[in-house]
Amino acid sequence: MRRNKKASLELSIRAIVIVILAMTLLGLGLGFVRNMFKDIGGITTDVSEQIRQQILDDLITSDKKISFPKTQIIMDKGGSEILTVGIRNKQDSSLNYRIEFNTISGPEGDLSGSSLDEWFQYSTAEASLVAADSTVRNIRLNIPSRGTSSGSYFLTFDVINVDSSLGQPDYIYGQKDFFIVVRG
Repeated sequence: MRRNKKASLELSIRAIVIVILAMTLLGLGLGFVRNMFKDIGGITTDVSEQIRQQILDDLITSDKKISFPKTQIIMDKGGSEILTVGIRNKQDSSLNYRIEFNTISGPEGDLSGSSLDEWFQYSTAEASLVAADSTVRNIRLNIPSRGTSSGSYFLTFDVINVDSSLGQPDYIYGQKDFFIVVRG
Protein backbone atom coordinates (compact mmCIF):
# COMPACT_ATOMS: atom_id res chain seq x y z
CA MET A 1 0.00 0.00 0.00
CA ARG A 2 2.89 2.36 0.63
CA ARG A 3 4.19 1.82 -2.85
CA ASN A 4 0.91 2.99 -4.42
CA LYS A 5 0.96 6.24 -2.44
CA LYS A 6 4.57 6.87 -3.43
CA ALA A 7 3.78 6.17 -7.09
CA SER A 8 0.71 8.39 -6.93
CA LEU A 9 2.71 11.23 -5.37
CA GLU A 10 5.46 10.82 -7.97
CA LEU A 11 2.86 10.93 -10.78
CA SER A 12 1.31 14.12 -9.31
CA ILE A 13 4.72 15.83 -9.11
CA ARG A 14 5.45 14.89 -12.73
CA ALA A 15 2.08 16.31 -13.82
CA ILE A 16 2.76 19.57 -11.98
CA VAL A 17 6.24 19.86 -13.55
CA ILE A 18 4.78 19.24 -17.02
CA VAL A 19 2.09 21.90 -16.49
CA ILE A 20 4.71 24.43 -15.29
CA LEU A 21 6.94 23.69 -18.30
CA ALA A 22 3.97 24.02 -20.68
CA MET A 23 2.95 27.37 -19.18
CA THR A 24 6.53 28.65 -19.39
CA LEU A 25 6.84 27.63 -23.05
CA LEU A 26 3.44 29.18 -23.82
CA GLY A 27 4.54 32.47 -22.22
CA LEU A 28 7.80 32.46 -24.16
CA GLY A 29 5.94 31.71 -27.38
CA LEU A 30 3.45 34.53 -26.84
CA GLY A 31 6.29 36.96 -26.08
CA PHE A 32 8.07 35.91 -29.29
CA VAL A 33 4.91 36.41 -31.38
CA ARG A 34 4.28 39.85 -29.81
CA ASN A 35 7.85 40.94 -30.64
CA MET A 36 7.44 39.69 -34.21
CA PHE A 37 4.31 41.84 -34.68
CA LYS A 38 6.19 44.88 -33.37
CA ASP A 39 8.92 44.22 -35.95
CA ILE A 40 6.32 43.87 -38.73
CA GLY A 41 5.00 47.37 -37.96
CA GLY A 42 8.46 48.82 -38.47
CA ILE A 43 8.94 46.88 -41.69
CA THR A 44 5.60 48.17 -42.99
CA THR A 45 6.75 51.77 -42.44
CA ASP A 46 10.02 51.07 -44.26
CA VAL A 47 8.20 49.48 -47.20
CA SER A 48 5.82 52.47 -47.44
CA GLU A 49 8.78 54.85 -47.66
CA GLN A 50 10.42 52.67 -50.32
CA ILE A 51 7.20 52.69 -52.37
CA ARG A 52 7.01 56.50 -52.12
CA GLN A 53 10.58 56.80 -53.32
CA GLN A 54 10.04 54.32 -56.19
CA ILE A 55 7.01 56.29 -57.39
CA LEU A 56 8.96 59.56 -57.33
CA ASP A 57 11.87 57.91 -59.17
CA ASP A 58 9.43 56.45 -61.71
CA LEU A 59 7.92 59.87 -62.38
CA ILE A 60 11.32 61.43 -62.97
CA THR A 61 13.01 58.68 -64.99
CA SER A 62 10.06 57.77 -67.20
CA ASP A 63 8.97 61.39 -67.76
CA LYS A 64 5.35 60.63 -66.76
CA LYS A 65 2.74 63.10 -65.52
CA ILE A 66 1.11 60.59 -63.14
CA SER A 67 2.06 57.26 -61.63
CA PHE A 68 -0.61 54.82 -60.49
CA PRO A 69 0.51 51.63 -58.72
CA LYS A 70 -1.56 48.96 -60.44
CA THR A 71 -3.66 48.28 -63.50
CA GLN A 72 -5.70 45.62 -61.69
CA ILE A 73 -6.67 45.44 -58.03
CA ILE A 74 -8.29 42.24 -56.75
CA MET A 75 -10.15 42.55 -53.45
CA ASP A 76 -12.85 40.87 -51.39
CA LYS A 77 -16.02 42.67 -50.34
CA GLY A 78 -15.31 44.57 -47.14
CA GLY A 79 -11.58 44.70 -47.98
CA SER A 80 -9.36 47.75 -47.77
CA GLU A 81 -6.05 48.75 -49.34
CA ILE A 82 -3.82 51.83 -49.48
CA LEU A 83 -2.91 53.05 -52.96
CA THR A 84 0.03 55.42 -53.40
CA VAL A 85 -0.12 57.66 -56.47
CA GLY A 86 2.38 60.15 -57.83
CA ILE A 87 1.81 63.42 -59.67
CA ARG A 88 4.50 65.41 -61.50
CA ASN A 89 4.14 68.93 -62.83
CA LYS A 90 5.63 69.01 -66.33
CA GLN A 91 4.39 72.53 -67.03
CA ASP A 92 6.48 75.70 -66.93
CA SER A 93 4.11 77.21 -64.35
CA SER A 94 2.40 76.02 -61.17
CA LEU A 95 -0.14 73.22 -61.50
CA ASN A 96 -3.35 73.67 -59.51
CA TYR A 97 -5.13 70.33 -59.50
CA ARG A 98 -7.58 68.00 -57.86
CA ILE A 99 -7.89 64.24 -58.20
CA GLU A 100 -11.00 62.28 -59.15
CA PHE A 101 -12.10 58.73 -59.76
CA ASN A 102 -14.65 57.95 -62.46
CA THR A 103 -16.32 54.67 -63.33
CA ILE A 104 -16.57 53.60 -66.93
CA SER A 105 -18.35 50.28 -66.42
CA GLY A 106 -19.19 47.66 -63.83
CA PRO A 107 -21.24 44.49 -63.38
CA GLU A 108 -24.44 46.50 -63.01
CA GLY A 109 -23.48 49.57 -65.05
CA ASP A 110 -21.73 52.66 -63.73
CA LEU A 111 -21.38 53.39 -60.04
CA SER A 112 -23.14 56.55 -58.99
CA GLY A 113 -21.10 59.38 -57.48
CA SER A 114 -22.30 58.69 -53.94
CA SER A 115 -21.36 55.01 -54.22
CA LEU A 116 -17.94 55.91 -55.56
CA ASP A 117 -17.37 58.20 -52.56
CA GLU A 118 -17.74 55.14 -50.31
CA TRP A 119 -15.00 53.33 -52.24
CA PHE A 120 -12.25 55.96 -52.17
CA GLN A 121 -11.04 58.00 -49.22
CA TYR A 122 -8.72 60.91 -50.09
CA SER A 123 -8.46 64.68 -49.91
CA THR A 124 -10.81 66.26 -52.42
CA ALA A 125 -9.32 69.72 -51.87
CA GLU A 126 -7.41 71.43 -54.63
CA ALA A 127 -3.62 71.26 -54.37
CA SER A 128 -0.74 72.99 -56.09
CA LEU A 129 2.64 71.93 -57.43
CA VAL A 130 5.37 74.31 -58.54
CA ALA A 131 6.96 73.78 -61.95
CA ALA A 132 8.98 70.52 -62.26
CA ASP A 133 7.96 69.35 -58.76
CA SER A 134 6.47 65.97 -57.81
CA THR A 135 4.28 64.73 -55.00
CA VAL A 136 3.02 61.41 -53.68
CA ARG A 137 -0.51 61.00 -52.30
CA ASN A 138 -2.12 58.12 -50.41
CA ILE A 139 -5.64 56.95 -51.17
CA ARG A 140 -7.59 54.32 -49.22
CA LEU A 141 -9.70 51.98 -51.31
CA ASN A 142 -12.56 50.40 -49.32
CA ILE A 143 -14.88 47.91 -50.97
CA PRO A 144 -18.26 48.10 -49.20
CA SER A 145 -19.53 44.70 -48.09
CA ARG A 146 -23.18 45.61 -48.67
CA GLY A 147 -24.60 46.77 -51.97
CA THR A 148 -21.52 45.87 -54.01
CA SER A 149 -21.80 43.33 -56.81
CA SER A 150 -19.00 40.88 -57.48
CA GLY A 151 -17.25 41.33 -60.79
CA SER A 152 -14.91 43.63 -62.67
CA TYR A 153 -15.16 47.43 -62.47
CA PHE A 154 -13.38 49.65 -65.00
CA LEU A 155 -12.37 53.06 -63.59
CA THR A 156 -10.15 56.02 -64.37
CA PHE A 157 -7.89 57.97 -62.05
CA ASP A 158 -7.93 61.59 -63.23
CA VAL A 159 -5.76 64.55 -62.30
CA ILE A 160 -7.79 67.64 -63.21
CA ASN A 161 -6.04 70.96 -63.93
CA VAL A 162 -8.18 73.62 -62.24
CA ASP A 163 -6.04 76.68 -62.97
CA SER A 164 -8.62 79.36 -63.70
CA SER A 165 -5.98 82.10 -64.14
CA LEU A 166 -5.37 80.87 -67.69
CA GLY A 167 -9.00 81.49 -68.59
CA GLN A 168 -9.39 77.85 -69.60
CA PRO A 169 -12.02 75.47 -68.27
CA ASP A 170 -10.89 72.56 -66.10
CA TYR A 171 -9.24 69.83 -68.14
CA ILE A 172 -7.71 66.42 -67.55
CA TYR A 173 -3.98 66.90 -66.94
CA GLY A 174 -3.32 63.16 -66.67
CA GLN A 175 -5.39 59.97 -66.63
CA LYS A 176 -4.79 56.32 -65.82
CA ASP A 177 -7.19 53.41 -66.48
CA PHE A 178 -7.44 50.56 -63.99
CA PHE A 179 -9.67 47.65 -62.99
CA ILE A 180 -11.02 46.60 -59.60
CA VAL A 181 -12.09 42.98 -59.41
CA VAL A 182 -14.45 42.39 -56.48
CA ARG A 183 -14.70 38.83 -55.18
CA GLY A 184 -17.84 37.71 -53.43
